[in-house]
Amino acid sequence: MRILLQSLLLTAIAALTGCITAGGKPVGALSPTAAPGELGLELTAEEIAEQLRLAEKRREEVTKAGKVYVFDRDIVIENFDSKGKLERRQTRRFRSFTDNRVPVLVRYDGKEPTPKQIEKESKKILEHKLKFLGGGKEDEQDANLLVRQIEQYRDNFTPRLFGTGTVEGRPAYVLQFLLDEKNKLDDPLANIVLKNMELKLWIDREEFQIAKLEAELKNELYVVGGLAGKVHGFKLTAHQQRLTPDIWADWKVNFQIRGRILWETKSIKFRSESTGFKLLVEPIEPNESQ
Repeated sequence: MRILLQSLLLTAIAALTGCITAGGKPVGALSPTAAPGELGLELTAEEIAEQLRLAEKRREEVTKAGKVYVFDRDIVIENFDSKGKLERRQTRRFRSFTDNRVPVLVRYDGKEPTPKQIEKESKKILEHKLKFLGGGKEDEQDANLLVRQIEQYRDNFTPRLFGTGTVEGRPAYVLQFLLDEKNKLDDPLANIVLKNMELKLWIDREEFQIAKLEAELKNELYVVGGLAGKVHGFKLTAHQQRLTPDIWADWKVNFQIRGRILWETKSIKFRSESTGFKLLVEPIEPNESQ
């Protein structure tokens, strides 16, 4: 899920190049709804975050053993002008996989895609994956992609226990993640954005998978002193769907960004929903491989 956040974030502000600054104070720790003892919780924020890492390790092991799900992801991207009038609407359907291989385009604006469109979308996704996330070829599984990301970036963020809640009827811990000023990311742009973003995760209390994620920009971002561009607002909400105790998959995502390029205000809305989850490959038992 963190990969989804990073990908959407970097894609949305890719057009804003140059010197970037932010208005207002960086996001600080939210006041918890209650002390851990009052919530009846025995785990600390750090322990919950570690359980999340271990849950992703289990997902990796199950996937490497051959348990992979395939599903359809329907995406809608809408561009609006300063008056809220729809300027452009794009729809895509991808066949996606829980082993993190590059998804395959199956519908392009409601029509069957051409081979050129399929190739173009796959190339674009693969280039993005290699640039920001690392990984192999598009038809290769990458079961440990999430684990690599968590282990690579876990020292850059400080988890704080915010409270408890429920997602789809399942109890969850609610954690806030703050960028650690002593262990910043290598990318200055990402540091500025994440310092001004409120990031909360709902982590399933039984299986320690991420059930829900919310990310919201709390301060405006300025490019070249605010003359070339400005990001007024950014908000993302994403849910995962439980397929098995060890495999959860991206389900519903809603994302909106508002900004200004030169003197023209624009906004983009992105939403996706995944359906039709099916087991693609059954795990191979040891006695069956002999």
